[in-house]
Amino acid sequence: MFIEKKVETKPEMAASRFHRNSPQVLSSPSLVTLMQTTCADLMAPFLDSSEMVVSVRIEMNHFASAPIGSTILVRAEILRIEGDKVYFRIDAHDEFERVAAGFNDMYIINEERFERGVKKKLDSLAAMRVRSA
Repeated sequence: MFIEKKVETKPEMAASRFHRNSPQVLSSPSLVTLMQTTCADLMAPFLDSSEMVVSVRIEMNHFASAPIGSTILVRAEILRIEGDKVYFRIDAHDEFERVAAGFNDMYIINEERFERGVKKKLDSLAAMRVRSA
């Protein structure tokens, strides 16, 4: 099972956004985000309203630059599912060549439980800041 998604690159996706001496090409962090969200899009129809997916491992090889303004085609394919863990293979191409490939491992999790954990950490951070002020 697979999904393909086309995304036009925008200035906020440029490597120069992360470092002033970097070029106006698609950044690796932006490319990772495109790959992760494509995998999440593939899983979305299979999740119930209380579930979401989160990446726990991503491996990417960035082969070629893609100029800002180019269109990236990301293809995500499910390799296998083991319980709540889903393994993906991902490829990305611009109009000319393959720009990246890799793997993404995601877990299917309960959204409410996840949000409770995040809130607990935020509350603890706030308490730590009050104590240190």
